[in-house]
Amino acid sequence: MKILISGGPGSGCTSTALILGADLGIPVFDSDDFFHKPTDPPYQEQYSHDERKRLVEPALESGDNWILSGSVANWDVVMPAVELGIFLPVSKQIRLERLAVRERARFGRRIDPGGDMHEENVLFMEWAAGYEERAVSGRSWMSDRSFLERSCRRFYEVHSMGTLEEVAEEILRLVGGDRA
Repeated sequence: MKILISGGPGSGCTSTALILGADLGIPVFDSDDFFHKPTDPPYQEQYSHDERKRLVEPALESGDNWILSGSVANWDVVMPAVELGIFLPVSKQIRLERLAVRERARFGRRIDPGGDMHEENVLFMEWAAGYEERAVSGRSWMSDRSFLERSCRRFYEVHSMGTLEEVAEEILRLVGGDRA
């Protein structure tokens, strides 16, 4: 079972994928790990297009069962046959609230005015807020959703306002699994 889970920043793709991966006992890959080079402060340097492809393609070819969370829609990645594409269309307000909480938990005072990550955080939140409306190249609602529809044998939008565990439970029902 190969599953892609995508949605806007803060929609819960990675967290849902981790819950689902634990329930199904399969590996989970996060697209951010193939996009950003490890730096401190984080997210300062991106892998090149070719580097991303060289990193992600072998990971996806490494097994018959995995979950990939996030967005690879604009990476020109050679995708193995993907059984299930899940899109999480979470409202902008909820996404941005989740992101604010996540960024505060990750970086604390570093994102406060005067902190070494303040400006980057402001720019990131502005970028994340434009996900639904973005029409230019780059990550957007349209590019992520279209990629899943084109690249996966089955495609579903999961419109759940529940917890991430409840979203994972709904996806488990789609794949025919049960939570232990």
